[in-house]
Amino acid sequence: MTPDALASLDEIADTAAELAQLRRSADEILQDAWSMEHARALLDGPQPAFAARLWDTVAELGWPDVLVRSDVGGGGGGLRELCVLAEAAGAAAAPIPLAVAAAAGWCADRCADGVSLLLPGHGELGADGVSGVWPVVAYGAAATGLLVCAGRGDATVLGIVDPTGPGVRRTALIPLDRNPAARIELQDSGIKVVERGEPAARRHHRAVVRAQVAQVAELVGIASAANEVATAYAKLRVAFGRPIGTFQAIKHRLVDQRCAIEVGRALVNRAADAVEQDSSEATALVALAAFWSVDSLRSVPEGAMQVFGGIAYTWEHQAHVHLRRAACVAAALGSRAQHRKVVAEWLSARHPANGSRTE
Repeated sequence: MTPDALASLDEIADTAAELAQLRRSADEILQDAWSMEHARALLDGPQPAFAARLWDTVAELGWPDVLVRSDVGGGGGGLRELCVLAEAAGAAAAPIPLAVAAAAGWCADRCADGVSLLLPGHGELGADGVSGVWPVVAYGAAATGLLVCAGRGDATVLGIVDPTGPGVRRTALIPLDRNPAARIELQDSGIKVVERGEPAARRHHRAVVRAQVAQVAELVGIASAANEVATAYAKLRVAFGRPIGTFQAIKHRLVDQRCAIEVGRALVNRAADAVEQDSSEATALVALAAFWSVDSLRSVPEGAMQVFGGIAYTWEHQAHVHLRRAACVAAALGSRAQHRKVVAEWLSARHPANGSRTE
């Protein structure tokens, strides 16, 4: 093996060790600051399920700023680091908008101030401000800033809209996980411009795909937590004189779910690297990760509930918490059909009908 190859392997090993240490630290922080009992209490309370104190804690630690450049006060980290944090938050059932807030920070090139959210899609740019409708924005009712991209003809702007300002209407929604979601309508709303022109649209797109990768990572964490508690239960629950985990149907279900989780994690890592390197295949690889999460990871908590049986449907059990969060994160990722279309077009371009391959 050449010296360059050995150096590359050493670099990969060092990166893996650093990410593993980051995950351990994140797990320890979340174990001290959050619990499944807190999650259930929020779901059972009168207010939307948003852990404001936990958000303040992770904000002080710089989690939402992990992608922001260090010379402006951010963490100067990469998408792999954000995905590790998002996966840990998903596994802990932490109701915080880490993925979209971190993407907004990267896009605006500034550290978090409150809860700034990145809005996907584009609004319309008018003489008096920006307009548009976003039917469902997770944590939209708790947002203190909205990062919006709007255009008209050749003119495009990227900027921050004050959700309490004139021309902004937020209608509260109650999704399955009871996060403070909202329908957001802008009508000639004022915008604090961050960037103009084609670079603005390009930067917004790159921020959206970063948010999607981190959301898939969060879904990996949710699925992993659901599978782990189901596996532990299958080792303890006895039926017909032996643990149910020894039954072929249960055993195969848990193993298949574990495989889906590991594939999802691998797709997240590949997509994150492609996005960071600004690869021409980045959009397709993000769509592939999103498709897998909506198609396979989304069903893992459902399978876990079947392992538990009737107990999983009781309010006191944690299985329904994972199920609720998985459904809402998957919905935020968008249409399964749209992701499948992007992946199919990408694969068709790589493997045309004549059998030749285009790079």
